[in-house]
Parts: sequence; structure tokens; C-alpha cells
Amino acid sequence: MTTLPMTRAQHFQEHLFTELPFRARHLSPLRRLYRQMLAGCLGEQFSFHASPGLHPNMTWHYATNPHTLAAFQRCLTGSDLSESLSIVDGDARLLAACFVVVRGDTPALDYHVDYGQVEIPSGVTGTMLTPLHAFNPPYGQLDYCEGGRELEYRYRVGDAILFDGKLQHRPQAAGSIEGEARVLVSWSIATEDPRYCFAIRRVIESQMPDPPSPDA
Repeated sequence: MTTLPMTRAQHFQEHLFTELPFRARHLSPLRRLYRQMLAGCLGEQFSFHASPGLHPNMTWHYATNPHTLAAFQRCLTGSDLSESLSIVDGDARLLAACFVVVRGDTPALDYHVDYGQVEIPSGVTGTMLTPLHAFNPPYGQLDYCEGGRELEYRYRVGDAILFDGKLQHRPQAAGSIEGEARVLVSWSIATEDPRYCFAIRRVIESQMPDPPSPDA
């Protein structure tokens, strides 16, 4: 009997992560938005909140108004990345998005999960990451644990990793390159099931004090 290949949704359910290829040109509006953020010329339409990351050299720049979040939403729904919304719980939505920026050296950090609360089961949340642009080898990749093994995911432009909120992972140790940064685009995706929405929202609010409106 021929075994059918595993779908991305099945891989996500069984392994707590999956990979989604997409056309890198869909990142162009976000690349422009990132350049505008760095230059301080966003205008009144867009706003970001810089939150401390897992290390002093890491910063999460969260979209903090509906117009800014919509830019990340368009990138997601206007490309093959839209499949992520049906992979997480079969029907999910974008809750938050940010640029993850690393400048300078970072050590190997402890493993963690994004949604560790017992009220939040596996299969209802996801974090999707993809590099905004290619970065050089001194910048670290992503370690994750599966079946008691430590494995590595290597970031590539045009590929995203979508992992469950219960997947143990950590950024690898990274060297620094003067004048350069490692920039990832991060989408926080979660179920609309009211049983879990409050607990999930608390996690988002703990990272960004002014989260987008649920009706954005």
C-alpha cells in the first residue's frame, strides 16, 4: 500500500512545526516598512513598540496600530503563507506581528515555549518566522527539540517555519557583523475558540503593552 505524503497541517499536528515556502517578493512591502521604521519616517499611519527580546541585543518591534498590523496581514494573506491560518486549529487569525532584530553578539539561550500556560493546549497557537533578508553565517539559526533530540532549522529567504506554541526552541548563539542586523518577520497566530482566547491574549499583552484591537 502506498503511503500518502504528510500534509503541512498533519506535520504541524504531529511534530509541532511545519515549513511553508512562498515567493520572497511578497516581503517587499515589509522590507520597505522596516527601512522606514529605521529611518524614523513612518508618518502617522504606522507605529511600532520596541520591546526587549530574550537578550539585550535582541528587540521585538511590534505593530501597535491596525494600519501597521494590516501590512503584515496583507503579506500573510496575499501569499502562500496564508495556509498558516488553516494549519493552526483549522481556523485561526493573526493576533500580532513584529520585526525581531538582533544586533551584536548573543549567547546560546535557554529553550522556551511561546505559550507555556496550562490553559493553552497544543494545536491552537502558532508563531511563524521568516528572514526579512538573507543574513551571513555568524548570525545564528534556530534550535528546537523533538522526541528528546536537539535539531536545527536553518532560515532561508522564501521559506517560513510555523511552530506550535508548545514547541521548545531557542535562537542559536550569534556573532556580530558591524553595521548589520539579523531581522526576522514574526507573525503570532491563534485560534478564535473562545475557550482559549483570554489566556492567549494575556501572553500577547505581556509582550506588548498596547496590542492591536481584537476587531482590527
